[in-house]
Amino acid sequence: MKIDAIERIEALTPADYVDALKRVKPTESQLEMLRVHLAAPGHTITARHLARALAFESWRAVNLQYGKFAGKLCKALNVSPTTNLAVLVEFLKAPGSEYELCFRPSVIEALNELEIEGHCTWLFQEELGIEKPLVEGASFTVQVSAFERNPVARQKCIAYYGTNCSVCGFSFGSTYGSPAKDYVHVHHLKSLASIGEEYVIEPIKDLRPVCANCHAVIHLRQPPYSIEETKSMLNVMQSEKEVSA
Repeated sequence: MKIDAIERIEALTPADYVDALKRVKPTESQLEMLRVHLAAPGHTITARHLARALAFESWRAVNLQYGKFAGKLCKALNVSPTTNLAVLVEFLKAPGSEYELCFRPSVIEALNELEIEGHCTWLFQEELGIEKPLVEGASFTVQVSAFERNPVARQKCIAYYGTNCSVCGFSFGSTYGSPAKDYVHVHHLKSLASIGEEYVIEPIKDLRPVCANCHAVIHLRQPPYSIEETKSMLNVMQSEKEVSA
């Protein structure tokens, strides 16, 4: 790292980052990287875990995209570190482990000021591969998709398909009553890795309501299983149960 560049970065204030982020105007996919990172325990995550959460094919792919975004911030802030990501993070590494990307405090404050909330793209802690011991109060739940955050897109998807799971037909409302009446995950059929940049979403074409269990199974593979493939798995298991009964 260029020592003078790092010293300049460490001197940046939250206001500096707020101004730079406003000028850079992150795309939806870039905002999603920030949201996932912000939601990680201690605002610290590895490139591998970030890639899994965002459905990228590999940590190299997410490093490339995150690095491009960080490069734009470097230009906006007039800093030139050896590694562009240094403008956003400090690199931590224990012996024998992967590098961890830890958000700089000024970055966290800037994201909070801009009301960029820490949320992740899919599902549960174990699917992100977080292997640190769990202590009470430190669990990390990931529940929604990138485009589920657009309330209009979510509403249009649910208005068209309803709140029953598109794979198994499960209904949170029918099972748990009024507190879960309108609850359902909304799955985007195109992964962020295949999108690459921001695009105009078509809720009926691109989104499907799914229950948490089926959403988990869909993302057990990269690229994710399709709705049809997941239905087929379920049908096969149901048929086997009927035969064995």
